[in-house]
Formats: sequence, structure tokens, C-alpha cells
Amino acid sequence: MAKIFDTLQNDGRFSRLIEIIQTLGEEKMLQGEGPMTFFAPVDSAWDAIPEPNRAMILNDKQMLSHLIDFFTIGGHKCTLESLLSKNVVQTVEGSLIAVRKTERGTQVDEALVLEGDMEADNGIIHALDGIPFVTLSQAFEAYAAK
Repeated sequence: MAKIFDTLQNDGRFSRLIEIIQTLGEEKMLQGEGPMTFFAPVDSAWDAIPEPNRAMILNDKQMLSHLIDFFTIGGHKCTLESLLSKNVVQTVEGSLIAVRKTERGTQVDEALVLEGDMEADNGIIHALDGIPFVTLSQAFEAYAAK
């Protein structure tokens, strides 16, 4: 089995996310010991962000760094079942995100889980169809506050 970063790289649905992780030099974190849980937006999630917002986000390393921290739960390998039982979890960045069952499926804030419980040596990955709007707005607030 591979680490989280390698699993994302080998999947094919996460090329934008891989590019962001490499731009930030965050590969080491996602290849670290773990355990961790990582929410991974697929490429179409990034494409769905309206221009010029997408350009602003993708060209701002500090903002992207906040986003990566929002996608990560440190110290825990959380399956979808365990996330749903908690309902709210805290990310590495310190913010809370909601995980709930809806008629659309399992949602992380507003994003739908396309594929959950993707095993990696150092944790678990949940592929998302979008970048949670709450996460984007919280990342922007955290960024603007610094």
C-alpha cells in the first residue's frame, strides 16, 4: 500500500490537488507517519470555482496552505462511519466541519463524498465532488486575519 500523497498521485482524479500540494511542498506531510484523514477534492471541484475566485485562490500560496490544513484531520484515521457518528470534526487548521448523511449521500459541509474510505499506509482518503463552501470561506477568513 502507498502513503496518502502517492495514493492521490496514482489515482488520476486529483492532478490539480497534487499540483497544489507540490507547489506548497506539502508532500512530506502527506507522506508522513500519520495516522491522518484527508479530504481530497477531485479536479472538477477546482474547476467549479468561479473565475476570478479560482485564479485568486490558486495563485496564493498562503491561501492554498490554509485549504490543505482544512482538508486534513491529524492523528486519526477516520472512516466515513466514524465521521458520521461524530457528526462534527476538527481539522488541522482548527476549524470544525460537519459530516452528515443526506438524500444525496454523505456530505462534508456541502461537498458530496464520491468515494470514501480509500486506504493508505498512513491514513485514509475521502474523495469529494466539491470544495466545501464553508471551508473556502473559513480559509479566506483565516487568511485575511493574518
